[in-house]
Amino acid sequence: MARKCSLSPRVPVPGTDTLPEDGPPKEIPDNLIEEFAIRAFFHDYCVAPVNTALSRGFLGGLELMVQRLGLQSPVANACKAVAFASHGLKLSRPFLTQKAETLYHELLVSLTRSTQNPALAAGPEMLVIAILLGLYEMIIAGETNPGHHNAHAGGVAAILQIENSPLSLLQAARSGHPLVLNRMVQNNGLFTSSRSGGGGQNLDCLLLKLGSLWQKSENFLSTSPGPLFFDELYGLKEEAKTLDQDLALWQKDQGDDFKPTTIGYVSPGQDPSSPGVGCWSGRVDTYVDLYVAGVWNVSRIARCFLINLVLRLSSILDGIGDHSQELQDVLQQLGDIIASIPYHLTEDLLGFVAQGGKSPKITSPGRPVGGLLLLHPVYVASQLPVVPAEMQVYMRKCLAWIGTHMGIGQASLLAKVSNPPDGLPFSFFSSTGLLIYMYSG
Repeated sequence: MARKCSLSPRVPVPGTDTLPEDGPPKEIPDNLIEEFAIRAFFHDYCVAPVNTALSRGFLGGLELMVQRLGLQSPVANACKAVAFASHGLKLSRPFLTQKAETLYHELLVSLTRSTQNPALAAGPEMLVIAILLGLYEMIIAGETNPGHHNAHAGGVAAILQIENSPLSLLQAARSGHPLVLNRMVQNNGLFTSSRSGGGGQNLDCLLLKLGSLWQKSENFLSTSPGPLFFDELYGLKEEAKTLDQDLALWQKDQGDDFKPTTIGYVSPGQDPSSPGVGCWSGRVDTYVDLYVAGVWNVSRIARCFLINLVLRLSSILDGIGDHSQELQDVLQQLGDIIASIPYHLTEDLLGFVAQGGKSPKITSPGRPVGGLLLLHPVYVASQLPVVPAEMQVYMRKCLAWIGTHMGIGQASLLAKVSNPPDGLPFSFFSSTGLLIYMYSG
């Protein structure tokens, strides 16, 4: 049922800068507009797992749910809202964005009533709708309308009847909550992998520890120093180092079939100091599927976050010390993320690799789901003080490109964020990032 959208963008009248008035697409009969929208959604945002032993895919079960519930069901309408919004922004077609907004407000009223009435909310369809409306908010986010994706994370929490926090969302998936639809999630956690690592711990468990450690360190550093201040600070630092080692072990322990494969290299461009999107010189990696690539990047940016915390705590304890190994580890993780960017963003990876980086940037954008799954790791990398300045600039360039070419407004918004104190608000990226992964498979 999936079908790539073939609508053309709205362009200025020849010889002018004036855009023509927009209306229903002439290329599509009126009675087929909504059907084509939902087919475009399945193409753009659904990833069917190639190997179910390694991947849950992403929204892969949604097509069957829509077929069961019908093309006029609330779940189907939520899919249409996402598709209309995404293509309306990419193609400068306000007719489509208006249709998206109408559907969104109708669904929001229904969702609000449901979250206020546990009897109505206790169903998987409401959970899916809340997640899709969060995705809609990420797409239409702009400077005057930054979006309410965190509010929809709260809606998900209300439906699951859990505390509204990133850790609670992750814990619900990990503990086999009855409304977590995918059985693989119930068995293996939110972030599936080929093997556990770090002492037999899966990635969900390690991320839960990361969130708990971050909260503990922020609370500790925001209070007045006590008599055991430096002892406790040293304990936090050692805890962060141990957790980073566990994440490194998780990465090392994954099977070869789950690990990335290098398929080519990008040569330095004419201006190596300012590479185009996807054209950072070095290797290009491919993965089992986009979900697996996303899981790897979550683990990588988690390690960067932890190492940044270690260096922050060390600066208070030791002042200037030798942290060459930690900095080398950060560069390795960042290099792995950068090597995954062409896979996430280009439609024709083999063609891109064949050019060897001769093109100044990616010229054939891939499916928006690639940019969506790359969004938060790249944003975090653009903000962490431990990341070299030239890499931060490149990450922001990638975010801006995702916003423009994949129709995800939040990416454009995040590309303009200047460095917040101490790196970034952890709860922001984890709430919205986890919302993306809450319904997969």
